[in-house]
Amino acid sequence: MDETVSTEHHSSGMEWQLPIQKMEISNIQIGSPWMRAAATTAAQQQQQAHLAPLSYFSPQFRMPSLSVLFPPLPIIDYVPQTGRLVLDIAETHLACIKLGTLQETLIAAVAFHQTAWFKTDYTVQQIRTGFQPLLSGTHLIFHCPPGVVSSRANTADLCVGSRIRIAVKIHGLSFLNRSDLSGTDAGWTGRCRLQHRIVGILPQA
Repeated sequence: MDETVSTEHHSSGMEWQLPIQKMEISNIQIGSPWMRAAATTAAQQQQQAHLAPLSYFSPQFRMPSLSVLFPPLPIIDYVPQTGRLVLDIAETHLACIKLGTLQETLIAAVAFHQTAWFKTDYTVQQIRTGFQPLLSGTHLIFHCPPGVVSSRANTADLCVGSRIRIAVKIHGLSFLNRSDLSGTDAGWTGRCRLQHRIVGILPQA
């Protein structure tokens, strides 16, 4: 498994992270948002977004979710009150291409599956406009609340100009639905985002 790097140990074993530069877009699988919704009640579905899970399957290994390790990157901004963490990825051109391609691939997949999933007919451009990206230009934008920081690193490690490596688990594509409908008629609003969680912060000297 020379493609992966373990960043954490859990009671269930090691958690593996795939370096973003080695991620192959063709190995990423997107599941139906109704796989998860089928196990919830109509009332629960009204109060939560549907999640199309992402997994990674390669000849060497399988990941039930997409766990990615980024190279050392400088911090542009961090706002503890909102948890908004912004990193500059401009110096890592390949990582930029990989993540940008992933986002466009997911947008295209949603455009293809939307009729079956939500009975909607948005254009690709409308879906792109409603998509909240992790990569915007050369900026990586993550949600990193203070609780995550305190358990993974010191707040001082997240000052502007510092360099960090982060490991991120991308659970899937989360769709925002209208709150007045539920079930298969949940009325997708055309807005979606990559639901993620930071699982490792590695300060760099």
